[in-house]
Amino acid sequence: MGTFFNESLQNILSQEVSLVQLSQKLEQLVNQTGGEVLKAILEQADEAIYAASKPEHRYQVKAHRSRTLTTLWGEVTFTRTYYQDKTNSSYHYLLDEWLGLDKSTHIEPFCRARLVTRSADVSYRKYVALTTPARLSGQSVLQSIRKLGTIPNQAAVMPAAKPGIHKVYVEADEDHVAMQKGHAKEMKLINVYETKVPVCQGRRKLLGRRTFSGWETPSQLWPAVNRYIQQTYGTEQMPEVVIKGDAAAWIKSGTEYVWNSTHVVDGYHDSQYLRKIAGKGTSTALYEALKANDCEAFVKEVQRKLRKSPQREKAIRDGYQYIMANWEGIHKALTQPDAASSTEGHVSHMLSDRLSSRCMGWSPIGAEQIARMRTYIANGGNLEAYARKQFTAHRQTMKPEVNQEILKKEWSRRKLPYCTYIPDKASHMPGREFTSTGEWMRLIENGGYQHVM
Repeated sequence: MGTFFNESLQNILSQEVSLVQLSQKLEQLVNQTGGEVLKAILEQADEAIYAASKPEHRYQVKAHRSRTLTTLWGEVTFTRTYYQDKTNSSYHYLLDEWLGLDKSTHIEPFCRARLVTRSADVSYRKYVALTTPARLSGQSVLQSIRKLGTIPNQAAVMPAAKPGIHKVYVEADEDHVAMQKGHAKEMKLINVYETKVPVCQGRRKLLGRRTFSGWETPSQLWPAVNRYIQQTYGTEQMPEVVIKGDAAAWIKSGTEYVWNSTHVVDGYHDSQYLRKIAGKGTSTALYEALKANDCEAFVKEVQRKLRKSPQREKAIRDGYQYIMANWEGIHKALTQPDAASSTEGHVSHMLSDRLSSRCMGWSPIGAEQIARMRTYIANGGNLEAYARKQFTAHRQTMKPEVNQEILKKEWSRRKLPYCTYIPDKASHMPGREFTSTGEWMRLIENGGYQHVM
């Protein structure tokens, strides 16, 4: 490390290397050093476990074999001891069991957790390059995500109870995700929140947001939403719940499962179908008729549009049928100032950015796993911490029995000295002038380091 520092300082002052080149070399050094330190620690731990198991005479050493793990610093190869248990003739790598590493583990758990975390935002190929200098196949990374499992919508910590809130809003929509086999499927997204607060011009934030996503049926998804609302806002004075979305059957069915709820068609879809009827012309008359709950005036305006633009008959009739089928919900949306919806923006941010904006097909389980990762993060969860916990959950069940007293002595014996820089001791050391002690005293004086065990 000292050699690297001195050479790098000289090179950058003489302009032989640029800052970019220096950073690249430093990254390589850090990766190399990290790998070497990890290898040394693991091999020393293996020796300590051997010493702690020896007095029990339970295990017989059969061989010493290497193992390679992919880590944040690249591939690390270390040697550990292979044992046979004399009591039952079974074979063991005690170090592997101590670390909680099963035979199928090729990626170190911390590195695996980092890979999974970054997969929530970028493609498999990109996040491998961002995580480790080692070369990993897409299949290896996919196995890490499968090992994590599908995170439940309820996994993130529940917020504190909020009694006294009289109105809660629910926005629901879906994203069309291309499948590897068959047609696209609709990934559902639901946001529960209390109100919207302005962040900047043209942008608002959902206060108290809780997100749900997945392929689940309405009978599975909506009861979970209802339980969340009850647990958070109470049942004694159940708040009024406004469910906003388009006229999809699964969204309208929310009123069957969520207590004290009504459905309104959100403003985005209202305007979408009004524009479909109006075409390039104005939709003001249609809008005013809807707002005034004047069905007769609305029908007359649609007929006028048909006479004026017969070539657009299909589009006009499609828009007309949608509006008439959802007249009550649309009227409510137009007359309630809080009915404006931001579902499209949330679908784009939460789902489309990762699942449907790229030319790729998903498996049903893969798409849902990514959606649930993003949902967990949106709900305030620490995805990397969650993944680390999942990947190391079985460590205690694998931990071998060894002599703890000897093990403590071994790790104390194997501790390395460390150095602390003390500038005040870098000068005027008494005794430096003597021949017998002067040389090593001058070295300490000039370096300014004090060695501490």
